[in-house]
Amino acid sequence: MRSHADASTYEWTHPPYDDEDSAPILGDQLFTAARKAVLRLGDQWDAAAGPGGRTGHLRTNHTVFTIGVCEAGDIYLRNDNNGDVRHLPHVDANSSPDGIADAVCDHIADLY
Repeated sequence: MRSHADASTYEWTHPPYDDEDSAPILGDQLFTAARKAVLRLGDQWDAAAGPGGRTGHLRTNHTVFTIGVCEAGDIYLRNDNNGDVRHLPHVDANSSPDGIADAVCDHIADLY
């Protein structure tokens, strides 16, 4: 039986890899980063897995943010309400979910 992530037709141009396991970073790891960010940001935030299993999402006050990996292997944070996209400094597809969560929280703290 194929997993939800395997069923995706998306092909990585620059496959992201996890340093510890040398396995591709899939949406569940970005979802893990989103859940870790929620723990730091507070109870007004919620996390969700993205469609196709390739992204993580943060939600608050009717605003949704997408955490994803671009074709170059950089981590981005997109405000889905207004379309603003920010490539997060100091993290990439090889970063841990904790590192990604820290970068997401730093950027969101600058916004609020």
